[in-house]
Order: sequence, then C-alpha cells, then structure tokens
Amino acid sequence: MPQPDVNAVMNQTGSSADSRVVRFTEIFETCYGPVLAYARRRVGSDLAQDVVAETFLAAWRNVDELPVQPLPWLYRTAQYAIANQRRAVTRRGRLDDRARLLADSALVPDLSESVAADLELAAAFRALSEADREVLRLAAWEGLSPAALGEVIGCSAAAAKGRLHRARKRLCRRLGTGQAPNSLARTTDTTAQESVT
Repeated sequence: MPQPDVNAVMNQTGSSADSRVVRFTEIFETCYGPVLAYARRRVGSDLAQDVVAETFLAAWRNVDELPVQPLPWLYRTAQYAIANQRRAVTRRGRLDDRARLLADSALVPDLSESVAADLELAAAFRALSEADREVLRLAAWEGLSPAALGEVIGCSAAAAKGRLHRARKRLCRRLGTGQAPNSLARTTDTTAQESVT
C-alpha cells in the first residue's frame, strides 16, 4: 500500500489539518529565530540545525497542545534535544574546552585587562554546575522573565528566581567579588525591577 502524500493531506481545505498547519506555520515563523539562537549559543552552528529540526518536529506532533505563548515550551524541548546531542559529543567537547582554555591563557600577557577579566569570568562560569550555567544563560542570553525561566527549567517563577539568585552568588564567589560581572548586570537589574512589580 503506497504512503499518502503528506503535503496533500496537510493542504486539504476544510480539514482539521488546515488549522494545525496554520498554527504550526505561525509558531515556526515567530519562533524559529529565537530557537535557532538558543541552540547556537549552546551547541554551536554545526549542531544547532539538528536541535532546531528536532524541536520543531516535536512542536508539529504536539501543535494542538502547545500553549498560547509557545517559546518557553520550545526552549524546554530544545533543552532535551541539546542534552541528546551533548551525550553524543561529551568527550570531544571536554577536549575542545581544554584546548580553548590553554589557547586563551597563552594570550593573556599580550591582551588588555578586559580580555583578562573575560577569561576569568569564562573560567569561573565553566567551573559552575551545568544547572547553574543554564539558568544564567537563560537569564542573560535569552532575557527570560522568572515565569518563563521557571517554565523552561520546570519549576515555579519563585523557585526559578531563587535558582538564578543562587547561581549568581556562586559565580560571584568563584570570581572573588561581591557583585555580578558587567555582562550579568542587565539580568540583575531586570530581576530587581520584577521583584518590585
């Protein structure tokens, strides 16, 4: 028995497939860029397209159950895809990180103080647990509110805010400072404003 033409089925007028296609198309057009950026920041350009494809395949399969604001759901799904990718390349990634750290430390004497501070921040950031790094990435890179952050990591907004606060404190301790570095200042200000409102 031949396989049905998926495009023909999806394009039939008057079917329930029409509304699914329209909904999925809207989600894809709106969220493709942020999800691709999210994946690139975590696994690089080489694997990002695979993560995005896996994420939107899951979105298509669950299009009827997606929330009104699907981006946090897509980020969470991308997290699972990234975890799968990372398990496959963990060993290679560790060797790459070591090589980058050695190359960066060899350049320190010839570089400005800001580059040295960036290296110190990078080393302190790498020393954190993956859970702490991910919370800081979601807040600093993706600009998520505590509610959206909680949805992505699977907890309440208050718990997410607490996790973010503790992750920042641990980073500050690793840096030997009492305050977050400039690159995290925007997220610190945002959290402070949200706690007032």
